[in-house]
Amino acid sequence: MKKLLSVGQFNICLEGEELPGSLLYGLSTRNEGDVLFIDLLIKAELPTVFPPCRLDVSCDLNDMHSLWTPCLHGHPKSIRNKGIPEIWTNFSSHISHVSPVGCFYNVQGQNKVAFAFSDIKNIVRVHAGAYEEETAAKIIMHLFSTPTEPMTEYRATLRLDVADVNYHQAISGLSRWHETLMDSSQMPVPAPAMEPVYSTWYAFHQQLSQDGIEQQCKIAAEMGCKTIILDDGWQTDDSNRGYKYCGDWEVSANRFPDMAAHVKRVQAMGMKYMLWLSVPFVGRGCRVWQDFESNLLFYSEKNQTGTLDPRYPKVREFLVGTYTRLVQEYNLDGLKLDFIDEFDMSFATGTALEPDKDRDTESLPEAVDRLMMAVRKSLQAINSDILIEFRQRYIGSMIRKYGNIFRVHDCPHDSITNRAGIMDLRLFSGDTAVHSDMFIWSETDTVESASLQFINTLFSVPQISPNLGTLPDEHLQMCRHWLSFWKEHKQVLLQGELRSCYPEMHYPIIESQLGIEKVITLHAAMICDIFTNKEESITVVNGAMVERICIKTSINVLANISVFNCLGKKVCDLPEVELTGIKEIPVPKSGYLKIEKSNI
Repeated sequence: MKKLLSVGQFNICLEGEELPGSLLYGLSTRNEGDVLFIDLLIKAELPTVFPPCRLDVSCDLNDMHSLWTPCLHGHPKSIRNKGIPEIWTNFSSHISHVSPVGCFYNVQGQNKVAFAFSDIKNIVRVHAGAYEEETAAKIIMHLFSTPTEPMTEYRATLRLDVADVNYHQAISGLSRWHETLMDSSQMPVPAPAMEPVYSTWYAFHQQLSQDGIEQQCKIAAEMGCKTIILDDGWQTDDSNRGYKYCGDWEVSANRFPDMAAHVKRVQAMGMKYMLWLSVPFVGRGCRVWQDFESNLLFYSEKNQTGTLDPRYPKVREFLVGTYTRLVQEYNLDGLKLDFIDEFDMSFATGTALEPDKDRDTESLPEAVDRLMMAVRKSLQAINSDILIEFRQRYIGSMIRKYGNIFRVHDCPHDSITNRAGIMDLRLFSGDTAVHSDMFIWSETDTVESASLQFINTLFSVPQISPNLGTLPDEHLQMCRHWLSFWKEHKQVLLQGELRSCYPEMHYPIIESQLGIEKVITLHAAMICDIFTNKEESITVVNGAMVERICIKTSINVLANISVFNCLGKKVCDLPEVELTGIKEIPVPKSGYLKIEKSNI
């Protein structure tokens, strides 16, 4: 079966296998301004496992120089950040992975074609890139590559936006459209989700102790951190960083002799308390292993760990009951729920690929939705402001229903990857709180270099993870300063209008404006345009490790300028400076300028 349409600049093809009996394929289009909607309908008279099919859209590859996607996408031998890959490469989208979206844009950052598919629950193989045989840009949605439950009808829509707007505006439009498809059922974001976090992971990994954590919290709270995430290690005496002992989720009495009292003491310091859990894993070293060894999606002999299959009601009941028990027993403020992207049928083996009467659904996406909504509802019944964190890659549109914190994927010491991940998340995550990956740095590094960990993450909620008890005094001073700086500019950084140029270069200039106040971060020795949008107070942060900032104005402005170093110490004042055209100002590495428009 093949259906062809040509609408404006787009050639559209729907291809699918024929089955014995009646299987009806429908394809239609509609326009709303600059947006083309392609509607797909597949119908069967009787419940049917639909065969694989593909929706293929192509257009001339004109004035398209990069492709934004929510994950790394392309061939490993030729991959570049935000590159346009060969069309045969693809990424997988489903409920516990990224969303089926992307945006072709040009060097000037203008949108050319932004696309989003409506099926954000089931597995969709997304191909987007260059089709060299036709010098065309192609977008392909491969459907039903993994068998689904029998159905009689499937409806989906591909949204194509060709509006002449900046890429970030087009991507935000995709996010808003997905919100409407979910009836705006995103999990509410309480105020604590927008406060700095101390994470134990990079500093201690599984080497945790009750007294040691309280000592860290005392320093972190004094610095301005409002939440602690106790990561892996609290549930086991083993420190080999595996998951063999995940599953019972009982506190190690050796590491935390009185967990309830410990949590209470930390909360008395003014900090919320969150606990890490690995959602899908159950290890052979756990007491519950025998209860669930027949309810697995797959098993890793190397790790001696299985991945639970949430299509079994008993699995969902166990996980929901476990999280409810922990939150109630220890009066927790939130959970960090890890590895839900392992709920993936492409990993399934053995009996997980065969029907089983003990399951109440054969659809893994449906089971994940049931599980995560049950987790959300049960925890909100205990605490309406419960905090739930997920991380890249499981940051698709539907995940916003189950959590209120999205964190950048692990990138220890790599502040540039942190910055790029933050911006990718900010562009497509709506009002969900976006957190940096918890960051760490060498205690022997200069404060100017270490400051880049903060500078590159300013437009997120910072998560820090050094051993605060061993940091040199100057590093502690640096931490205090940047957390204070973030707090001072928090509203602009998180709630202002966010813009950035050159995402293909890892967003080298980022700015956010709220009212008359603007904050700009420079991550390369580039010229920064200021006074472009009625701002009167500007902070320009030097994240390029050079000793100057170059600013440019297209109008004549009289301004008062102050120069600061990375510890917040004022270096000098430059009163009533006439700004016109390009001006270079000496600024310490990792320092910043404060520019106030003069009223004279």
